[in-house]
Amino acid sequence: MRLKLGYPPLAGLMILLMIAAIPVDAALRPSFDLDDCSWKATHVVLVKTTSKDGVFSVVKSWKGDLKPADSLEVLGLKPDKDAVPISSYPQPRQFQYDSSGVSERIPRQPVGSQMILFLKRRQEGGPTSSSASIGRVQWESVYGPAGIQVSVLWVDEGKAFCFRPFDNPWPSALSECSWWPARSSDVAVLIARIEQVLRVQRDLAETLVFPNEDLRARRLGRIALGDVYHARSEAMEALGKSGSLALPEVLQIMDQSPSFDDENQLIQVFVGAAGEDSGRQLHARLQQDLIYWKAIAPTLTPDWLGQLTEPGAPLFVKFSETKLLVQELDREHYAPATPTVTELRDFWVSQPRLYDRQWGERDLSRGGTGLEEIQAGLFGLVKDCDDFVKHAGIDKTGR
Repeated sequence: MRLKLGYPPLAGLMILLMIAAIPVDAALRPSFDLDDCSWKATHVVLVKTTSKDGVFSVVKSWKGDLKPADSLEVLGLKPDKDAVPISSYPQPRQFQYDSSGVSERIPRQPVGSQMILFLKRRQEGGPTSSSASIGRVQWESVYGPAGIQVSVLWVDEGKAFCFRPFDNPWPSALSECSWWPARSSDVAVLIARIEQVLRVQRDLAETLVFPNEDLRARRLGRIALGDVYHARSEAMEALGKSGSLALPEVLQIMDQSPSFDDENQLIQVFVGAAGEDSGRQLHARLQQDLIYWKAIAPTLTPDWLGQLTEPGAPLFVKFSETKLLVQELDREHYAPATPTVTELRDFWVSQPRLYDRQWGERDLSRGGTGLEEIQAGLFGLVKDCDDFVKHAGIDKTGR
């Protein structure tokens, strides 16, 4: 059973901060995402262009049942009559805003040029889309209405190009596709990442049906420690259904948290795996966090708050975990944790790098700077501790 906690992780705060920086009249623009496309597509193929616009010949298939020399047609990738090849795009071709609008259009590549398509197949008779069909087969974008152009990598001179927005409110434009985690537009590097994502996807599918529950939990833990987001998320969800067998794996993941957006899910799965012993396990984890902060706080430099704006950084992960642990212990009314929470609270307010009373006196109801929001979060941990102690006292006295 998946638990629903009534509070957002620190990562959620940072995402909201980023969204808040976007003008209210500027919608988020569709953008290519290598891992997302690889995971969600039913077919991932290397193709080459033909003399007929929008018709491609398969060179290699990584996912799906298309074979080399198969032909497929996608009218959404048909260039305009006056479209130009990537080699004629404005220089330099690094990712930057193109005021001419040329890079906002599908390029007309020479016959035989290669592309990598990430497609979804559906049968004739489905809802209409911008994609085209050949025979009884229809092909559409991984993102549906977002457009087929953000489900494609164009190959030119060994480099990969994809559609991404330069910034809001500018539209998506074709540019060199240097994307996390590859940080490279080299086609060979991106192909290696595609193959890795698909390999992990197959591994997860096999693991989910593995008959040995103990071995399945260990394999899920290994996948959850990887850097493929979708695999991590689904592995964590499966661990949450594995009961106490998942506890050693969850603890290992908490010690090596691979991603800024997993802390809330980790706590949920941790509580589910611990079962009736969740209060004691949460308390033990918080005791470890207290030791961590007592060791690290004296070493913090004046600019350390910048590390809380770096999702995935150790301090970011640890602070998010500590805050969530206190909140969950409060939800469970685990009174034996009172001495530890009190000690954490008293230590926190004694450290100028961790706490300043002024951080809680600001009115951020209408928003604030990123630094102000982070400082409010640090101040908020003390309030969480105070709330826990107050509620634990009420439970103890029966009032």
